Amino acid sequence: MDFVLKGEKGEEKLERVMIDTGATYTFIEEEILEKVGAIKLPTQVEVELGDGKKVLAKAYAAIVRYEGKEVPTIVLTFPGAKRVIGVETLEALGLRVNPITHSLEYVREKGVACFY
Repeated sequence: MDFVLKGEKGEEKLERVMIDTGATYTFIEEEILEKVGAIKLPTQVEVELGDGKKVLAKAYAAIVRYEGKEVPTIVLTFPGAKRVIGVETLEALGLRVNPITHSLEYVREKGVACFY
């Protein structure tokens, strides 16, 4: 899947990014986060990876765009991090993975952030 990551300095197209419904957060290489000007948060967090390994990750705030829809999201990074879109970003975009077609589909209308 192709996404765009935006920050204060610009944007970067992320081609063929892996979607991981087992990952809470989105992970991107730190060089890309710095290049686009994602906002670095003032703390690091310990996260547990799928293999049980724990790493200290830096946290950033950025904008992610998919099919023209943009949302704010938290992005984590650590040395050796691979590009992954996690469920927090998918939820913000209003997307889910269709397990039969292996595609993304909207669970609410585009542009709807919440229902009041």
